[in-house]
Amino acid sequence: QRSAEAAKNTADMIQESVNNSNKGAQIAEDAGKAIEAIRISNKKVNDLIAEIAAASTEQAKGIDQINIAVSQLDKVTQQNAANSEESASAAEELSSQAEELQSMVDQFEITAVSQKQSVKTGSVLHHHVTTNTQLKKPQKTTDITKKKTNVASSPEKVIPMDDEKLAQF
Repeated sequence: QRSAEAAKNTADMIQESVNNSNKGAQIAEDAGKAIEAIRISNKKVNDLIAEIAAASTEQAKGIDQINIAVSQLDKVTQQNAANSEESASAAEELSSQAEELQSMVDQFEITAVSQKQSVKTGSVLHHHVTTNTQLKKPQKTTDITKKKTNVASSPEKVIPMDDEKLAQF
């Protein structure tokens, strides 16, 4: 009877060991599946990190291109400002020259009117037309310069070219 009891205890122990072994095998299999799931998730995370890095690189390149474009816009804006200043200066100079030319034309008109009047009265007057090429302010307009004269526009009529009339001029 003792030997039967010992055999039964041994059989129970063997059965318990088999059960424990099966449980251990199941736990190991579950752990293997969990590790495989972790490995797959880890690969997905690595792929996402690589995609984020690539997108960040593209964004950095885009920002560099934007910075270059802004720099070029700044240069163009500065060049436009310089061109505007040059244009304003040129316009001011042209305006000054136009005023000077108008003053010269006014003096020629005065001379022509005076000469016409002296020819009518028979008196001989000597007129000298002086110009100031550095004149910056327009001359004050007088009644004589405001009058429109009916003097012919040909140079021979304004400045006589024959010797007798040229001497009077």
